[in-house]
Amino acid sequence: SVPMSLMSFESASRLWLDLADAEDPGPGDDAYDRAEQLILEHRPRNDHEAVLIAEVLAESILGGERSDGRDVLAARNLQVWIGRSLTGEVAPTAARTLARVAARVAA
Repeated sequence: SVPMSLMSFESASRLWLDLADAEDPGPGDDAYDRAEQLILEHRPRNDHEAVLIAEVLAESILGGERSDGRDVLAARNLQVWIGRSLTGEVAPTAARTLARVAARVAA
């Protein structure tokens, strides 16, 4: 098991997606929890990262409020990223991708 301090955003993303696509990992799955924490703390650098953070945030919210505040941190990081996108600094594909994530979460 890789310590969270050594896990990259990319490896955390792959791990989270793999475990999220499997049966519900449920509370207490250390690898899933560590990956989720790292993703929620991350400041998105591109539309793909923002979409994944939005997906993890939505799943986290559906699961109930986090006691560690990482859901709020993720929301604020996304807010900054979206604000930049309005000035043209972020690819316009992000809006379409975020809409797909929202539809998946709503289903």
